[in-house]
Amino acid sequence: MSLFAKKRPPPPPAPDPAQIRAEIDDQLDAARHFQGVTAGEGVDIPIALHRDERMFLTVAGAILIETRRGAGHWQGANQGVSVHLPGTRSMRYRIGATRGTFVPGDESPTPIDEGTFTITDQRATFVGAKQTREWLWAKLVGIAHQGAAPWTAIAVSNRQKTSGVGYDVEHAGLIQFWIDLAAARANGTTDSLIAELEAERAALDPPSPPAPSSPPLPPATPAPGS
Repeated sequence: MSLFAKKRPPPPPAPDPAQIRAEIDDQLDAARHFQGVTAGEGVDIPIALHRDERMFLTVAGAILIETRRGAGHWQGANQGVSVHLPGTRSMRYRIGATRGTFVPGDESPTPIDEGTFTITDQRATFVGAKQTREWLWAKLVGIAHQGAAPWTAIAVSNRQKTSGVGYDVEHAGLIQFWIDLAAARANGTTDSLIAELEAERAALDPPSPPAPSSPPLPPATPAPGS
């Protein structure tokens, strides 16, 4: 073994069940009672809110991610055969050459800008140095939280390409929750989200100890003279 070999990083600590329960309790409280904030409540809101719109969360340093297609290639190309033209010294003609079939590159999520991500009860927005995006919850097709990066893909019916936002690992669970809650509020599925959270919370509770069994009753004693 090399003396300069890099040591493997220690495995991440196991999640604390008590901390997870507390986080779910906070999420349940927000899902049941939080209605968002407006500009008149003394909170810094980075976008101009629409009428009756309320902000849930804003994230600085978010990454705009969009699916981009990689470089393609030609498959099955054939150079053909080079034939010398009679009556000439060096002229040749290539016959049977084909370029084959062009195979486009795979689409993959690509970071394209950094900026501020804002979640409201009507939409989610990204405002960066070069790009802006808006995802309306009324046109939502689907939300997919990706754990490896992490990032969230948001598909809406008025945008051809799927795009989304990336964020740091430490706040991934918090940001994903607020995205889910905002979309649920806008589309009338908050009760379903609360039921999912309650099921997660119940699964973390320790099992109840079995009830003690009652001792068997003693046999009846016959009465004297019977």
